[in-house]
Amino acid sequence: MEPWRRFGKKLLVLSAVMVVTTTILAKVAEGLAGSEGTPVDGLQISVLPAQTADQSELRPAFTVELRNLGDHDLILNLGIMLANGRRQYADAITLLLGFPSGSKQRLVLMGPAFVAGRMDPLVVPLPVGASFSIPVDFTKFAPFGKDPLKLEPGTYVLQAQFQGKKAINPNLDMQGMALMPYWTGTVISNKLQFEIGMR
Repeated sequence: MEPWRRFGKKLLVLSAVMVVTTTILAKVAEGLAGSEGTPVDGLQISVLPAQTADQSELRPAFTVELRNLGDHDLILNLGIMLANGRRQYADAITLLLGFPSGSKQRLVLMGPAFVAGRMDPLVVPLPVGASFSIPVDFTKFAPFGKDPLKLEPGTYVLQAQFQGKKAINPNLDMQGMALMPYWTGTVISNKLQFEIGMR
């Protein structure tokens, strides 16, 4: 019986270790989720620093990432496509920039002044566990109806927001796009602090 008692004690200790480890991993995962943006209906958005060839303190680079943390596949309408998809504008993603002064400004993706030809929805399927990322170039974002901002030296805070909507009024050969179960709602990212150095 002695070997069985020893085995039972080892099994009990191993079970306790597994419970503690699982709890710690759950807390870590929870902390990571909180630092990357709170998921809404399975969708999470994060803004992350990115390294590019021309990365510098004067021209910071970022990546906005959308993740499906839910239990079913998602369909996202990120914006519009022109010229049969040759030009894509993910204008459903906007930025909220916090200035060193404490003020904030919403920035939108600058798109075409007018559309003379075909326009299609920019639809992205996002299976469970998948992610989709796009680069953020400040020269392509601006306050609505204004020119891009020239950032002065100081500490800034950046957030991203995705506004999910259904695709409406698609072209006649794309009518089925309007029937898809699009993710709708608003999800906001984490806050990312960055520095602009002296010129």
